[in-house]
Amino acid sequence: MVTSQPKAQGTAVGTRPLRVAMVGHAFMGRAHSNALRQVNRFFDLPRDVVPALVVGRDAARVEAARRKFGFEEGGTDLAAALARDDIDVVDIATPNDTHCGIALAALKAKKHVLCEKPLALSVADARKMVAAAKKSGRHVGVWHNYRRSPAASLAQRMIARGDLGAIRQVRAVYLQDWLASADSPWSWRNDRAVCGSGAHGDLNAHLIDMTRFLCGLEFEAVCGIEQTYTKKRKDAAGKLRPVDVDDAFAFLARLSGGVIGTFESTRVAPGRKNHNRIEVSGERGSLVWNLERMNELEVFRYDEPRDSQGFRTVIAMDGVHPYAAHWWPDGHIIGYEHTFVHTLADFVLTLDSAQRFRPDFEDGLAVQAVLEAAQKSAISGRWQAVKG
Repeated sequence: MVTSQPKAQGTAVGTRPLRVAMVGHAFMGRAHSNALRQVNRFFDLPRDVVPALVVGRDAARVEAARRKFGFEEGGTDLAAALARDDIDVVDIATPNDTHCGIALAALKAKKHVLCEKPLALSVADARKMVAAAKKSGRHVGVWHNYRRSPAASLAQRMIARGDLGAIRQVRAVYLQDWLASADSPWSWRNDRAVCGSGAHGDLNAHLIDMTRFLCGLEFEAVCGIEQTYTKKRKDAAGKLRPVDVDDAFAFLARLSGGVIGTFESTRVAPGRKNHNRIEVSGERGSLVWNLERMNELEVFRYDEPRDSQGFRTVIAMDGVHPYAAHWWPDGHIIGYEHTFVHTLADFVLTLDSAQRFRPDFEDGLAVQAVLEAAQKSAISGRWQAVKG
């Protein structure tokens, strides 16, 4: 993990280009392309990251994305892109059902791969991706960028050094409201064949990964419940389309070491825009991280004086905090987009070493195993063991 060694802004120290082909150019493509452009301006890296090629299905939209996002070239032929010797990394920013096929083809072509989450639609596909990555010898990663907010990374550091004592419980929610209205339009995120699940794979995937990252715990068994409130929605053309994924999904979890957890995701919670909150309780204290206040960490410790105990807020934007010194003077906050820059910086640093980038495809498989077990539990009404 990159820590906090500052550099002069606006410079790039890498001597060799690292040429990236990004597949997809919508929401995640915007976030990824910004990271591709910014990373060498703020981090000292051994490679100069070059946004070389953006690939999509529609030539006109690809050209618009190329111009807007600053890529050298655009194209619609993925196979031709993968055959190019001057492409080093393939960045997958496409809908969920395409991740596996693109990643397998890119690894076969001996490219490094960064992939959006969730890693795949199934445990079986995720296993294929893990096996292909091992066989290729290339570096792979999953864009679970929330790990790399300075406050979340600080939380992981505090838990690892025992600040909270032994961990006992995890409580996590990811609440949004963009599908609360039955008039909200249908999209690929409402189609199980494309996305795999609704709020569960979209949002619970983040909570699962953050729990594994923060606490170093594994999920052993889960018990889930799901609900779809709006069964049909109109698409952009006004056609009524079925919704076959969950609007809301909650599950209980037994984690390693006797830890218990509660997890809830929803896209129908009025007033909640992007409320991604995780609370970890230990024998001597607790901490809370919330994406909507991503630069802050709430901390409670029993070893403070009894008459002044209570949750205090740490602003994790000083030079001693992870990543912070690469940006602005102490206390100057950063945003969502910076977590993608941090992810990319760490990934680039692993490429010329034997260092393992985390989260990699094995971590993505671990998340997929929890998602799938919880879905099975929601159908059966019984506890389900997690098997990766």
